[in-house]
Amino acid sequence: MKLLAASEFSLEDLTAAYNQTRTDYLIPMPMNPNRLHEYMVLYDVDLQRSCVAVEDRAIVGLGMLGLRPHEGWITRLGVLPEGRRRGVGSAMMDRLIGYSLAENATTMWLEVIKGNDPAHSLFLKYNFQPTRELIVARRPPRTMRSVSSILAARKINYLQHEEVIDLHCSRTERMNWLNAVATMNNVRRITAKTIDDDEQDPVHEVPHLSGIRVEFQNGTEGWVSYQATTLQLKRISVEVLHGDSTQVTADLLGIMHRLHGTQDAIVENIPDDDEWQGFIKAGYFEVFRRIEMALDLSSFDR
Repeated sequence: MKLLAASEFSLEDLTAAYNQTRTDYLIPMPMNPNRLHEYMVLYDVDLQRSCVAVEDRAIVGLGMLGLRPHEGWITRLGVLPEGRRRGVGSAMMDRLIGYSLAENATTMWLEVIKGNDPAHSLFLKYNFQPTRELIVARRPPRTMRSVSSILAARKINYLQHEEVIDLHCSRTERMNWLNAVATMNNVRRITAKTIDDDEQDPVHEVPHLSGIRVEFQNGTEGWVSYQATTLQLKRISVEVLHGDSTQVTADLLGIMHRLHGTQDAIVENIPDDDEWQGFIKAGYFEVFRRIEMALDLSSFDR
């Protein structure tokens, strides 16, 4: 078994390998080459420092590495069924941690789906420590009959991309890799890259963020930002500036969904807190949970 740089493979090869590692996975989440390209751009995945495990010219494992200043992020780590229990996962972990150390990262992050015990055990073996549970949730499109959120608003400001980024930069809460400021900045880097016309997503991607900042009649205030496609709202973030977190979150989402009543909505990696209760009030339901884990690299030899 050899470990090669993922940059030596095409996006089609990497996509096929990723999907094969998930054939019997708890949550498969299949990819196509266009989505994988977007994923790498958004989350700063470095293909030269990501790795592919190969045996007899066949791919048996894949592990990707995101790199940002002083931080590394392991993602899309998977082993094909024929390569399991043979040390492939550990070999890729060693390589990815080594690359992060070489890039002077002081912390490594990853998420594992709650209930994926084999992967969780592997990460614990490397001394990754759980930090929190994060929720992936959805809300189906539906007609908004209630006008309570609109009536509760005193002032609504519609935000452009740059204004949304400024708000994200001022957040004090520690954000997960998927919704950090760096990710939001990368939205503008997404460009159409059609690998195969037959696989092109039938969804018009808009490479910018939109947002709404609302002051309510009772003195509460907050904002919500999102990226809109033809069929879906994604990269949804909420911040409550003043007032009850649950109610303000629900009201902000209610206004957003009155503007985008026909779109499905997905929110990823939000903590289980009072704001999550606001998402529930606005019609969201939990799909699954991820366990965020961190590894302190400050004491490692470099």
